[in-house]
Amino acid sequence: MTLRMAAPALVTLIALACGLAAIEAAHAGAYEMALRFILLAAVADAMDGTIARLLHASSNMGKELDSLSDLVTFGAAPAFLFASRYSGAPIELVFGAMVLFVAAGAYRLARYNGQSSRGDVFCGMPITAAGMLLAVAVAGPVDLNHVEAVGTAIALSILMVSRVPFPMLKFGWSLLLPALGVAIIPIALANSVEWLALAAVIALGVYVVMGVVSALSDRVADAGPEEVREDAPAHT
Repeated sequence: MTLRMAAPALVTLIALACGLAAIEAAHAGAYEMALRFILLAAVADAMDGTIARLLHASSNMGKELDSLSDLVTFGAAPAFLFASRYSGAPIELVFGAMVLFVAAGAYRLARYNGQSSRGDVFCGMPITAAGMLLAVAVAGPVDLNHVEAVGTAIALSILMVSRVPFPMLKFGWSLLLPALGVAIIPIALANSVEWLALAAVIALGVYVVMGVVSALSDRVADAGPEEVREDAPAHT
């Protein structure tokens, strides 16, 4: 591995380390700290791809490393946070939702890596967005009961394995990298992450709505010609 290729890989491993730190924080009952680590991991996850593109260091190994990191950081870590937060709920319900979420994330990543042509949309919700939403739902300012949290985990799992098209958000690389660097400061140093969690919920909520609306509009567009043909008079 060249030094140029090592730079984005190092950032990917930093994201992985944040995911492991989130698991340890959740194990200790520090749920807000776990959320903070997952938000930091999301910034690092966005940075590694940006750095790879700027350095022209994209590679198959980097793609696989990123996927493995994502499965831990945005699959296992939020699921463990969820299970720790609701440890008093029925174990069958919580463990089932936990396994479902991680399995859906693994399937989503495998399907994405196997696609030869990806276009400008993701097929299904990216695990990064799903993991952040689950973490915010569990450790954010909204106090969900265990039934609502399980429902959230199941809904996010369904969105990950679905065929709903979610847009690939593309920004100018030279502007994105400094913005991501600045974003680290409030996440790491703010006394509370409540307002950051609220901002993440709003941004990710808009992203989910964009995907669902896009899927519905595509379905309506596909159904339109069929309806016209069915209503049209028969010709002899």
